[in-house]
Amino acid sequence: MRRALLVLFVMCLISIFVLSYPITLVDDLGRAVTFEKEPQRVVSAAPVATDYLLKLDLSNKIVGVTSFDSYKEAENIGNLVPINIEKILTLKPDVVFTFGGFQAGEVEKLEKAGLKVFAINPRTMDDIFRTLINIGIIFNKSEQAKKLSRNLKSKMLGVAKKAYNVPIDKRPRVFFASIYQGTNEIWTCGQGSFLNEVISLAGGVNITGNYTGPNGWLTIGMEFVVSENPDVILTPYYYEGGQEEAIKAVKSIKLWSNLKAIKNNKIIPVDGNIVSSPDTRLVDLIVKLYKIFYSGGDK
Repeated sequence: MRRALLVLFVMCLISIFVLSYPITLVDDLGRAVTFEKEPQRVVSAAPVATDYLLKLDLSNKIVGVTSFDSYKEAENIGNLVPINIEKILTLKPDVVFTFGGFQAGEVEKLEKAGLKVFAINPRTMDDIFRTLINIGIIFNKSEQAKKLSRNLKSKMLGVAKKAYNVPIDKRPRVFFASIYQGTNEIWTCGQGSFLNEVISLAGGVNITGNYTGPNGWLTIGMEFVVSENPDVILTPYYYEGGQEEAIKAVKSIKLWSNLKAIKNNKIIPVDGNIVSSPDTRLVDLIVKLYKIFYSGGDK
């Protein structure tokens, strides 16, 4: 009986400690950031951060977003880089969320202006779940974040386990093609990128998976794609109705006319706002790609 009471007492102490402020977390730039209290006003200076906030029902706290954000219910602060610090100051945020990659240089400027900054830069699916939990801790929504993380991970692993059982030589060879007009180079995902992991978890074999670049992204020549002859080509679109234009861009490359993916009509347009953003929406993308790879699901 005494032991049970002692355990209960310790658990209560832990609960009080976890839920109490101030709290200090290390962001993805390796900075220790202390929150004296739960933030009430938030600027999301990177669209990737907005997804996590919305998933945790924190839309009422978002007072500012960039012009590149699909969430339009907050003040527009303008560009991702350079960040409009003067505009952000007028919104009086308790914290500004930034992306730790290309926005890393903006953090010092924001801090010099007296703003609290928390940078996120998830590069793997595990990083995405960790980021979700960290943001939950910041806003005193730790349990909600943990539950959501568990559910998302379970959904992802359900697909990954099925894909794992497919022999390597039976898996589709996949190429992600981000095409820019007027250039012979194609941006794609390689080792160390979250999209490479997404393709693998969905049961595909990324033809550029053995190559890498900054954050796992790199450019390759069109001849390389011919030599690899992928079964499936994924290509991004960035506005509603842009799917057909994305497909046409791939088909317009004469050098690729004999690729298996093109001959078999396996050019799959994917939402560019999702494939370029390491957030929780990638779990649904994994499910969708698995269906496309193995069931001929909707494109």
